[in-house]
Amino acid sequence: MLLPGMFRDAIRKLSLRKRLMILAAIGVFLPVLGLTYLQYRSLTELQNKTKGAFKDNLRQGLTLVEQRMKRRLEDIASQTLEPIASRHLSSPGTAKALEQYFAEVKRSHSEIQEIFVFGDSGDPEIVGLFDRARFNQSFLDSDRKYLFANSFCATCTPAGQRTFLFYPLSDSTQKQGSVAGVLFKEGFVTDKLLAGTVAPLIAAHSPTMAVTISDENRQVLYSNAAPQGGYLLESNLDRPFSNWRAAVGLKDTNLDALARDSFLHSAGATLLVLVFLLGGLALTLRATDREARLAQAKSNFVSNVSHELKTPLSLISLFSEILELGRVDNEEKKQEYYGIIRHESRRLNKTIDNILDFSRIEAGRKTYELVEGDMAEVIDNVLSTHRYQIITSGFDVKTNMQPELPSVLIDRDAMAQAISNLLDNAIKYSGEVKQLSITTRAIGSDLSLEVADHGIGIPRTEQA
Repeated sequence: MLLPGMFRDAIRKLSLRKRLMILAAIGVFLPVLGLTYLQYRSLTELQNKTKGAFKDNLRQGLTLVEQRMKRRLEDIASQTLEPIASRHLSSPGTAKALEQYFAEVKRSHSEIQEIFVFGDSGDPEIVGLFDRARFNQSFLDSDRKYLFANSFCATCTPAGQRTFLFYPLSDSTQKQGSVAGVLFKEGFVTDKLLAGTVAPLIAAHSPTMAVTISDENRQVLYSNAAPQGGYLLESNLDRPFSNWRAAVGLKDTNLDALARDSFLHSAGATLLVLVFLLGGLALTLRATDREARLAQAKSNFVSNVSHELKTPLSLISLFSEILELGRVDNEEKKQEYYGIIRHESRRLNKTIDNILDFSRIEAGRKTYELVEGDMAEVIDNVLSTHRYQIITSGFDVKTNMQPELPSVLIDRDAMAQAISNLLDNAIKYSGEVKQLSITTRAIGSDLSLEVADHGIGIPRTEQA
């Protein structure tokens, strides 16, 4: 069994990158994968429910078609039949006035074939249609004033659909049982009422629907196309169109393909969001890792700088104390100690300059002054500065400098700092073989400088 202390120790031993990866996996990746799986399950269930939802949508569409047809027929009835109620049918001259009104209605409403008023002694077929419409409660409006009747007349010339609107004239000043009505032209129901109502809804719907409406005798009143894969919904319309049956399907596709496309679109959107989320997470982790590494580098830099400052200060303090206490009688030794103090002071000054240069480099304000200079002289000065450090570390330094080296454009301080850094690293990170070589030679108009040691080196993965 893993104890909490053992777990914490194991975590501490991991690198910063690995700890960030573990944190991302536990805190982000696992929840995201869990949510993605739940989203997939939800989309799968949604795909299965699409058929039922689509059929409900079709039923709502049929209800909208019925409402629009009723509204249109109600408008025609209110404009043509309701004004008849204001006319006294028993008064003299009523018949002539009605004839004039009927002619005016037929002129202003091209869809109307006939307009009439009848009582109990009217055309038996029309009376029968009115009675059946009244018995079936085939009202168009909520006030129950207008009735709708539609039937197929086989004995008529020509045979076909006959569509009527009726308006009972129940005012006490009029004949009891009088009814006003209009007969629509044969093409009105198919070409104007049905096509004019259904076609705009189909055009606004995606995917394209295939709609067929037929009467009680299976005579097709309206059809725009044949469905692919059969009809999805077949249902009788509500009153007053209860003797009409609507069948609705998909024109250019089928419900399975529609549900599959819906699933793929939703899954694609989810995947796209997931990709962006993971991409943002990866960038965040990268930035966090970079900042953490930078913080670690700065911490190491402070530690190294502290050591670099402490070493020359300790030497200066040591040799100053020896000289101050008068423990050195040999004048040559005194000069040597004075030289060490001077060199360590320069080295301390160089370290401080390095820190200031580092700050300027980070801020982008570092400038270099290039002048003609002698590289051999720069190398000698650096070796002189590090002489005590080289001797105390037991290093063997070999220089192989080609005579009469050409002068080159250099920033003396920057070049000395670079060589000094190489020497410091060689001394710090060498193993048992403590050898160091500095080689310079002219290559055409250029100058080559090589510093080689036998240290532990830098791993290839870290060299960049």
